[in-house]
Amino acid sequence: MGRHYQVADGCLYIFTTGGEELLDLNSFPQELNLFEAESSWRISPRLAVVEDVLQRTAERAGIILQLNDYNHVEVPVDVLEGYFLDGDETALIEAIAVEAGVQLVARAVELGPGGSE
Repeated sequence: MGRHYQVADGCLYIFTTGGEELLDLNSFPQELNLFEAESSWRISPRLAVVEDVLQRTAERAGIILQLNDYNHVEVPVDVLEGYFLDGDETALIEAIAVEAGVQLVARAVELGPGGSE
């Protein structure tokens, strides 16, 4: 289904759906201090969460994730936390679909009648 990431409430969420494997956590440079002993992080089979991430660090991590085919999404944090705990991706996939629909509607409104730029 896909590879996604989100930054919310100072946390970086990196997650996959549809049986995709998570990115190797060693893909991030040590200087970002995301998955090092000094940082606060947790991982499940399909979701990694890094807490207390600085904005600049999150931006740099986002670049690395995008280069590895991860898409930025914005879904409710409680849905992500539920996915972390139980691994059931049903609510997460629904939330991603809703977000994608909202983005399409916003883009159509932005383009206006005729739908071209």
